[in-house]
Amino acid sequence: MVDQWQYQRVSGEPDLDRLGAEGWELVAIRGEEWILKRPAPDPAERFTREQRTAALSALPAGHSPARHLLNPQIAALIRQINHTQMLLIADRGFPVPSLPSMIDISLTADIPTIPQVLAAILPDLPADRLIVAQEQQALSSARWEEHQAGVLPVEALPHLEFKRLACHAAGCIRTGDSVPYANVLVVGG
Repeated sequence: MVDQWQYQRVSGEPDLDRLGAEGWELVAIRGEEWILKRPAPDPAERFTREQRTAALSALPAGHSPARHLLNPQIAALIRQINHTQMLLIADRGFPVPSLPSMIDISLTADIPTIPQVLAAILPDLPADRLIVAQEQQALSSARWEEHQAGVLPVEALPHLEFKRLACHAAGCIRTGDSVPYANVLVVGG
């Protein structure tokens, strides 16, 4: 026996084939209003349906959701970054502290760069802000401006404080970036 029903009122003639495929039954017609019902889904099913609808409505027409990341270790690492946790994206010379996870994707000088890694991971990583060393402003001003032009707020800390904070990151991706003070901490949102 179903304890709860979900009702829908539709003005004008509805697409009964689509509604029937979605589990709706016609209950009544009152003038131009059609009243339909179906068994109320359990909460997990409802949440899944609502999240799917929201995610698909955010996509451009004709596009399907797809994972951008091909590297399974990086995909797994960013799925572990939760609210307020940090991910260190390090340049080739940063003394990476002992962290639970460290993935080295450096190939040669500046392949890949930190901005390239950010561009690849941020679509899949809800983030709140970037943290960089203050020294980046003076010694790598083009990189500083690139971060400022991005979608995330940027905080700057003295390099020694940045290094201390990096010890608390949940993991690290090491790049081949050679820009001075290029390192970034991504704070999960």
